[in-house]
Amino acid sequence: MDIKSAQNIESDSFDREQFANLLSQSDELRQLIQSGDNLLPNFDSLVLDLFSSFYKHNVLFLSENKTKKGSALARKLLLKIFDDPHYKELREETVLDGFKSALATIDMGSQILAWIRSDEGPGEKTLLKEWEVNQAEERVDELQEEMETWDEVEEENEEMGEAFKEAKEQKESESEEEQANLDQLVEDQEQNHEKMDFEMDKMVKTSLEQTDQKIENAEDEIQNWDSSMGNPGGEDKGVGEKLDLASRLYKNDKLRKLSYLVGSLKDEMMSSRRKVWSKRGSEVFDVAVGDDLGRIIPTELASLRHKLLKHDFKKRYVEGRLFQYYLKEERGRGPMVICLDGSSSMEGNKELWSKGVCLTLLEIAKRDRRKFNVVVFSSGGAPLKVFESIGKEGLSGWGMRESEIMELAEYFPGGGTNFEEPLNKAVSLLESSKFKGGDIVFITDGESNVGDAWLKSFEQTKDKLKFKVYSVLIDLSERESWGTLSTFSDKVTSVSKLTSKEAKGLFLDL
Repeated sequence: MDIKSAQNIESDSFDREQFANLLSQSDELRQLIQSGDNLLPNFDSLVLDLFSSFYKHNVLFLSENKTKKGSALARKLLLKIFDDPHYKELREETVLDGFKSALATIDMGSQILAWIRSDEGPGEKTLLKEWEVNQAEERVDELQEEMETWDEVEEENEEMGEAFKEAKEQKESESEEEQANLDQLVEDQEQNHEKMDFEMDKMVKTSLEQTDQKIENAEDEIQNWDSSMGNPGGEDKGVGEKLDLASRLYKNDKLRKLSYLVGSLKDEMMSSRRKVWSKRGSEVFDVAVGDDLGRIIPTELASLRHKLLKHDFKKRYVEGRLFQYYLKEERGRGPMVICLDGSSSMEGNKELWSKGVCLTLLEIAKRDRRKFNVVVFSSGGAPLKVFESIGKEGLSGWGMRESEIMELAEYFPGGGTNFEEPLNKAVSLLESSKFKGGDIVFITDGESNVGDAWLKSFEQTKDKLKFKVYSVLIDLSERESWGTLSTFSDKVTSVSKLTSKEAKGLFLDL
């Protein structure tokens, strides 16, 4: 008996090994197959066929009589993809490129699944027919295998009894009935496919256009995310991680917008810090001796105009004994605890701006080798969620794992607003030795109040621990109030003033 393939496109061991490696590395690719396995028979083979169609230099379809009838819908989809002009354009980017081929596979596979589930797709009855064809075909194959065994037994034992012959005839009859049933199901299947022809054409054309656009932008999106989130070279990112990141960025518009916002904010803040540090990065603390010409006191410069004192100046310069200002460095302040408002009033652009400011601050903290925690708060039953920085082995400073940055970017509890709870949590962190000498950054739209008794206790704790509270008001609707923030903050600014001297001063203070 000829064994028929669930695949429709020829693949060799190298192609399958490439796909297996990507499958082991990528959560998105595995989830795609798991999502489709219960919807369409042999969906895993369709995904492998999609990968082969994008990756292989020479794409060849297996003859129809060598493929399973349960893969007929997949074959029809693949043929439509193969004939579409956008497919040929897309292959210019994907051929022999494992990452781009897998990315195109994930995207096309996801869009095929979305179409199958939609009102324009096959529908429940048609999908049930696909499974019936698949099961009937498996039953026919089993019976044919059994019949081959009966024939072998009969050849080896020519004189079989009547009972054997009757049993064999019964099995043959059963096989013929199953084959007739399969033939009828296949005929119904073909009619169903013809009815879906127009919708399939439309879906394939639209999907390939979107996938082509996605592949074209994927590398830029990843590079922008890595640059914005403090991993400019994409260090230590495997193909599977890149696949999952590209897929999540494409599916989540909030993440893409956030990466661009953080990038622009970071450029603005880092530029401000560089310009001001060059002017006021340190303060005069004392007078000492040394050889830093940029710090020497004015009277030393005056000696250069005297013939004899000029030689003495050169001698003391070589010896490092010129009088110069001793500067107390302002950089490298203490840890930072960021309280980030995740209440319902922050939904939309406010959430993007608040997280943009938060992630920009985390990049500043990372560069300054400072510990930090982020406390996301709301109220109404949603507990505080704390994201912690970790020391990175082999790297200077403290950072956050990319998976946690992604979780922070996507996490939004909603609900009401309570200022006291996150500030109490921030204080408890500052009381620990790990965050000694730190400050609090409070990011919110200001829509809450604090009690008088709590405020009095909070001010006493501030005096005792000697920390400051810097607040950023997310004032996008012009209805937000500074009132409550000003009662417990040492400095308040707003995102509407992020390009002003006031905002630049805030980020310098941090």
